[in-house]
Amino acid sequence: MSAPTHAGSAEKSLIFELSKPGRVAYSLPPCDVPEVPASELIPASLLRGTPAALPEVYEVDVIRHYTELSRRNFGVDNGFYPLGSCTMKYNPKINEDTARFAGFAKIHPYQPEESIQGGA
Repeated sequence: MSAPTHAGSAEKSLIFELSKPGRVAYSLPPCDVPEVPASELIPASLLRGTPAALPEVYEVDVIRHYTELSRRNFGVDNGFYPLGSCTMKYNPKINEDTARFAGFAKIHPYQPEESIQGGA
């Protein structure tokens, strides 16, 4: 069974569309400290009047959902960065790695050039 599409695109189902009453995405150990009602710790004006409408899904559904969302992010490791701004230059990984060398990373920005050029 394929996921429904939205507005003619090949989008995956929303996490709320995967929701089914009774599914639980977590299991916590029993509380080992005394429980205190939230109303005793937080002013009533800041407390929610009704429970949040959260999706009821299994843990694997949550993991797959957020993993899929993360794949949609642009990054230098998985594709071209689309902004094209002249102020946002791409630095190759080799430059980033080299800049982390102790000899570079520990240099003070105002260090005189003649003291950091190395020996001939």
